[in-house]
Amino acid sequence: MNITEYIGKSDQEMIHFSFSLLKDIDHKISSKTFYYKNQVLRYINDCIDHFIHTLHVKCSLQNIYKAEIHHLIKRKLTDIYEKHHLLSCV
Repeated sequence: MNITEYIGKSDQEMIHFSFSLLKDIDHKISSKTFYYKNQVLRYINDCIDHFIHTLHVKCSLQNIYKAEIHHLIKRKLTDIYEKHHLLSCV
């Protein structure tokens, strides 16, 4: 039994998406595409909405998936903010 069979294909896709999103955000901050936390948060929400829309699942399941993805990236995102010293809007 491999990990895809154990956790399921959609869960593996969510984990892969989360890590690739974090790498993308780190790269965009490093390349000075993003300067503010609100830019990053807006980008994250747009990417998550697009990803969830491609899964073709029910609305209630979409909300659960969004919450899970946000929870997956929350801790690492905090580390990225501290690493790059992003500005925040008041």
